Amino acid sequence: MNRRVFFSVCGNACIAAGLASRAAAAPSAAGFPEKPIRLIVPTNPGGSIDTVARIVGAELSNQFRQPVIIENRTGASGMIAASAVAQSTPDGYTLLVTHTGVLQADLLHKNSSYRLSDLAPVAEIANTPVVFGVGMQVPVTNLESFVALAKKQPDQLSYGSYGKGTSAHIWAEQFSQRAGIKLIHVPYGGEIPALQDLLAGRITSAWGAVGTYRQYADAHKIRILAVANPVRSKVLPDIPTFIEAGYPEMNASGWCGVFAPAGTPKAIIGKLSQAILNVVHREDIAQRILVTGQEPTGSDAEVFAQRVAQDRQTWAKAISDLHITLD
Repeated sequence: MNRRVFFSVCGNACIAAGLASRAAAAPSAAGFPEKPIRLIVPTNPGGSIDTVARIVGAELSNQFRQPVIIENRTGASGMIAASAVAQSTPDGYTLLVTHTGVLQADLLHKNSSYRLSDLAPVAEIANTPVVFGVGMQVPVTNLESFVALAKKQPDQLSYGSYGKGTSAHIWAEQFSQRAGIKLIHVPYGGEIPALQDLLAGRITSAWGAVGTYRQYADAHKIRILAVANPVRSKVLPDIPTFIEAGYPEMNASGWCGVFAPAGTPKAIIGKLSQAILNVVHREDIAQRILVTGQEPTGSDAEVFAQRVAQDRQTWAKAISDLHITLD
């Protein structure tokens, strides 16, 4: 064998070996999953997103015959959880179950430890309407009377949000600007702390998930005035939307969805997406999700990605129009 032929054979062998090595290293959807899956949640245990993650996680465990572990990583408006997933190995074994806040954090934090492009949409689980509620000590019965009271008492009424720059903060600022009122913003580290202070009478009003607030409204401990959603909530059919109350710009709603690290093989994302849809589209599971105040949708990766992109534009415009910064 001459030298030219020898090196040609060696070169082809090395290339073939390299390709084989890469193929062996790349995760395969055929046997997926072969070990436990982690669902990272950015909220405290007991919240609506956490509850849905546990419902879906238990059913995925049954479907895949592998443990599905829920990990609550709270803080920094959901960025701690999102960063953990964005920086994990893109093999489908570490997923993020989160809400619309993942968009606001990306838009508002210039030096964020992750970017939205670091995450790949897998599936939308549910639509998540947000409500505006007041304490029972506040002498109002609807949005109109709240606005009238706020105009009589400028800079005296307060509202709690689940963090500066979150959807609750943006919605509140949109509402205040449109209504011509001035409220004191009290940002919290999550939905539950704000609700606790609302119940204790330490703040006048607050924003939160339908499922979380409904139980306290039913117990006559708070009063829900409006829902930030294009249509009335299925579990609060008697509560008007902000649109009905005269605030047409407040037509965006939140969502609960699943993300994987960017770079996760499409075949694995497809398998995860289909598995999640199998769960969410079951009537018994859909009813359990609906009880939390979230409205099951079950959209696949492609449809969910389109909604994420569209919502990012919507929130970017709102943030710009309202001059919201985190400085």
